[in-house]
Amino acid sequence: MTFTSRSSHVVSVRPHRGRTAMFVNDQPLAGMAWLGAIFDLDNSEARHAREMADAGVSIFLAPWHFHQRQGMGPGWKGPGQYDFAVFDLWADRLASLRPDIWLLPRLSLDTPCWWADQHPDELTRYADAPDQIPVFRSHHRNPLQASMASTVWIDDVREVLGAFIKHVEGGPWAGRILGYMLDSGGTEEWVYWGVQAGLIPDYGSAALRYYRAWLRRKYGDESWIGAATIPTEPQRRRGTPGMLRDPAQDRAAIDYEMCLSDIVADNLLAWCTTVKELTQRTRLTGAFSSYLLWHTGLVNPACTNGHLGLRRLLEHPDIDFITGITSYDNRGPGQCGSFMLPVESVQHAGKLVFNEVDVRTHRTASHSSGRYASTGLIHLGPLKDAAESVDVLRREFAHHLIHGAAWWYFDMAGGWYSGPEITAEFQKQRQIAQEALAWDMTSVAQVAGFVSGAAPARHPLVRMHDLINHPSLLALQADRATEALYHAGVPIDWWMVDDLALPEMTRYKVLYFYNATCMTQAQVQALESLKCDDRVLIFVGYPGLSGDSALAPDAASNLVGMRLELDLHRQPARLKPRTYDHPLFGEVVSELALGSGAPISPRLLPRDPQATILAHWPDGEPAVAIRKHDRWTSIFLPVPLDNTEMFRAICRCAGCHIYNSNDDVVFANRSLLAVHFNRSIGTVELPRAMRVTDLFTGQTMPLRQHTLAIDAPGGTHLFRLDPPST
Repeated sequence: MTFTSRSSHVVSVRPHRGRTAMFVNDQPLAGMAWLGAIFDLDNSEARHAREMADAGVSIFLAPWHFHQRQGMGPGWKGPGQYDFAVFDLWADRLASLRPDIWLLPRLSLDTPCWWADQHPDELTRYADAPDQIPVFRSHHRNPLQASMASTVWIDDVREVLGAFIKHVEGGPWAGRILGYMLDSGGTEEWVYWGVQAGLIPDYGSAALRYYRAWLRRKYGDESWIGAATIPTEPQRRRGTPGMLRDPAQDRAAIDYEMCLSDIVADNLLAWCTTVKELTQRTRLTGAFSSYLLWHTGLVNPACTNGHLGLRRLLEHPDIDFITGITSYDNRGPGQCGSFMLPVESVQHAGKLVFNEVDVRTHRTASHSSGRYASTGLIHLGPLKDAAESVDVLRREFAHHLIHGAAWWYFDMAGGWYSGPEITAEFQKQRQIAQEALAWDMTSVAQVAGFVSGAAPARHPLVRMHDLINHPSLLALQADRATEALYHAGVPIDWWMVDDLALPEMTRYKVLYFYNATCMTQAQVQALESLKCDDRVLIFVGYPGLSGDSALAPDAASNLVGMRLELDLHRQPARLKPRTYDHPLFGEVVSELALGSGAPISPRLLPRDPQATILAHWPDGEPAVAIRKHDRWTSIFLPVPLDNTEMFRAICRCAGCHIYNSNDDVVFANRSLLAVHFNRSIGTVELPRAMRVTDLFTGQTMPLRQHTLAIDAPGGTHLFRLDPPST
């Protein structure tokens, strides 16, 4: 299909001021956006959109769905039959708000029932009944869906995309279009179909064909591949026993988890390429995907979700932005609202982090969040009042702005972000975001965290549903397992282990390896080159233990820099010191017990005569250890470091600048500093003399030497940092 757009503007993502940004032609665009209640097109929703436009928001997402939603007809009615009326209505209303409004169509690409009826052999099948067609459910957790491996499905949707893009680019809003967001999978987040309903995918014929082709690409044309089958649920759940697969017996399960994520990535990228080709590469493409900092760790629902393919996306030229959501586990007042994506890796690859912020404000009705009660998500209730809502929304703004991420506020049920206090806040946010396009946003973090896209597949299959009633297990996965790090008063950058060889790594003083369970030889070599300059390396869990064909304690010992012994005995993770005299415990203010109490096996036990044991397992075996080498220091923990004071002491001993010791959340770059207060107002220590301006009040803040005392109500404060006046 070929056609010419009515508009010649070109939209791209480019490096900008130390991060990445959207550009229209050669002008950068502030990344603040809004999406209204996707089921509601009545006058109240139009009023909420008007409020956002009056507040200065200039990017609006406009939905279009294949399926029927609460009175709205389906967008894809049958072969070659399309209805764009709902999108047209949205676009008309939004474009009329202001002449400078930009539109980003958000397409929901799931399977119409008529398509499923016509193609039963192309559907997703599940472990509990692989020979049965799933039963249709009329809500967003409907498991009756085309397999993401189905080339028939992918090709048919390409035709639909062509028709939609032709309609939009040939219509009156062509000059307003930034790009196309392609949403599919559970809750439109490219979570593999059925997972959110508690099912285990994919056992359909399309997935089997893909899996055998995947095996041939990996192993060559081996005779056994033609008879290979998808591992059963018991095979995918099997451990050593415990929380780690043994490559000697579980290679097929490891392969299939990686294959499942490649299925998701290939489906997504096929449609991104279609959009790029149809628009002559003049529009953006992107999607939700790859939550490597959520649902990963010692327990890993992320692999069942199909979210391990981030590296594939980062290396592909046809996707411009990747979307996560503000953490559902630490988004409350006083918490960090962490990202689900390793932001620095995404940006280094030239992509934009374009996140969804769906914070429930004081205007959110309790029933709007009640339907998620069974998910185990813990921060979905409304905030208590307007002041608390503004505080949390300002934290979201500061976090995204400082890290160079774009974002949209998602008013999921209508009116969440209405009211004078919030709209006044958004007016100021928009003004600051526009001014910040000229500021240097380069990171100043001295701490880097590393996450792996391959490690989750080395752990047994676990569903989100298996963890809901087990808080000790939930605490072992990000982003609950990383929350304590954000309160240490040090900014943190997050990367993938694939990026260890980049020259940027040498500026960090502390490297935190969250889940380096398996590493390639190239990654190991890159890590070895960083064992110098008095750097501190923190290793968690099973670093380097899972090899290509077996568990390898010697490889883990070499990686960590201390002798580690593999032990299969199961013990609860309550790791306690026998003495508090070590410098790393000098800031601990109460009895220390690292870990959530969840039983753990296997274990890596530090048995190195040159290491100092810092904490022990309940059975007396060594658990946490530190070893100082000539040019670097190694710290090993069998579970994530969940004590803020200990992490702050590690960073202080490594020579990191500590902005704040009050357990507040701190974000910073070369031009900006934000503090989200946890308990009470305190002071902030700046690394050098600066001129400090409160961006929300315009007040120039007094400094005593390098100390900033904030004599103002608690909450979130955002400051501009400039060289001191001469």
